[in-house]
Amino acid sequence: MRRAFIPLLAVLLMPVGWLMGQEAEVAEKEDAEQAAAIEALQPLFGLVKAAKSTRATVELAADTVIDGAVINSQDSVYQIASTAPDKFTIYLKDSNQRTRIFCDGKQATIAMAEDAFTVLEKPITIQQAVFELPLPMGPYPEAVLALTLAGNDPANTLTSGVKSVRLVDRNPFRGKTPAVHFAGVQEDDVKWDLWITPGDKPKPLRLRVDLTEMLRANGGLDLPAGYQYALRFDFTLWRLNLNNDDSLFRYQTIKDAKQYESVQAYFNREQESDG
Repeated sequence: MRRAFIPLLAVLLMPVGWLMGQEAEVAEKEDAEQAAAIEALQPLFGLVKAAKSTRATVELAADTVIDGAVINSQDSVYQIASTAPDKFTIYLKDSNQRTRIFCDGKQATIAMAEDAFTVLEKPITIQQAVFELPLPMGPYPEAVLALTLAGNDPANTLTSGVKSVRLVDRNPFRGKTPAVHFAGVQEDDVKWDLWITPGDKPKPLRLRVDLTEMLRANGGLDLPAGYQYALRFDFTLWRLNLNNDDSLFRYQTIKDAKQYESVQAYFNREQESDG
């Protein structure tokens, strides 16, 4: 009985071991593909991190989709300039707002509107601008700022703490521009797709950010089954290492513009006016 039992046990265990081996091979392959994708993004990330200055214009379309149909689309434009290590300006404009942040390394001023501004107690670093702006500058500014502010490392935003990153394809962007397409899923369930030009000095072409699963995971909103909320950032201008005039980073007071004690004081006043 003892001699018969051992071979039978081995036979029963073989499928389990084989499946575990297959899973290990798949995981190893996925890890290798992710490492290769992250490595392929390094030329772009390295250019931004090493840049002395940047200038960028980025068109943003924020689309709300239900069952495949776009039911609402909001368009806006970013104009961004920076000079490492601590000077930048971010201008966001759409049909309803004109908001701009100025920081010359010594003083930070926020123009909440063309006729309203506040001066912060201390300047904002470029790294702080990427991760924690003192007021909303669009629905998800971190991703676009990571690719447009000199001296910061986009890897901290796009490839650190992610569930997956992969190189999707090398199909021409919009059917004509040579491109490399990457996709990632972050730990907070934000999904992104990034198209860049190939070569040693790549440029970003488009960044698409899908916030749907993050919004569902937060649980604060009752979202229908076919709901999707996605952002499309198109980089119409993206230049590095040019001479930025320091006047770009200093707020010039506009006649009749009112200074507020804080950003919150301005928004409180706006709410009172609406009420």
